Amino acid sequence: MTINLTRRRALSLFAASPFLMAGPAWADKSAEAYVEKIGRDVLRVANAGSRGVATRNKFASLLGRYVNLRGITMASLGTYQKKLPAGDKDKLNGLVTTYAAALFAWYVDEFKGKEFVVDRTAEQGKFVLVYSKIVKSSGADEPIVFYLSGGGGSYRIVDISVLGVRLSSAMRQRFTDELKKSKGEFEPLYAMLREAETW
Repeated sequence: MTINLTRRRALSLFAASPFLMAGPAWADKSAEAYVEKIGRDVLRVANAGSRGVATRNKFASLLGRYVNLRGITMASLGTYQKKLPAGDKDKLNGLVTTYAAALFAWYVDEFKGKEFVVDRTAEQGKFVLVYSKIVKSSGADEPIVFYLSGGGGSYRIVDISVLGVRLSSAMRQRFTDELKKSKGEFEPLYAMLREAETW
C-alpha cells in the first residue's frame, strides 16, 4: 500500500495545469514528421508488454534522445536555480530523467494503442506545438501535445502535455514545494526523486 501511495503521490509531479492558448493551426510538415517518429517509438515501448525497470530504462532512453529535460529541469527551479550546489546539475538531471521515465513506465498502459496520429500544428511564440494522439483499440484516445523549439527539420522537445497535464508547470510547482519545505536545501528534493528507483 505504501508503494502505491508513493506512486500516486508521485503523479503530483504532473500536477494539472491549463494549456496556453496557441495561435491558429498551420502546417509544419517537418515538425509533424519529427513527432510521428517519436510517437511510433513510444507506441513500440508501450505495446511491448514489458514493465518495471526494463520499461523505465527504455523510456529514459527516449527522454534523453528527444526531450530537453535539462532545460526543463533548470527552468523549473525558478529562483532556486542560483542555489543549486556547484556540480549538482548532472546529478539533478539524472534523477529527473529516472523519475519521469519511471512515471511513464508506471502508466505505460495509458500509452498503448493501435496507432499514433498527428492532428495539427500551431505556432505559439517561438515554439511549434504539435497536437497528436494515441488511438486506442477501445476507449478514448490519449491526446499528447509536444512543444518544440528549433526549425528547418532540427527540433527538440522543450515541453510536453500528457495525461492531461503539462510537464514544465508541474515540475516547477513540485520543486518549489519541496525546496520551500526544506528552506532551500536540495537533499530532500533529491531523496524525493530517488523514490522512483524503487518502483
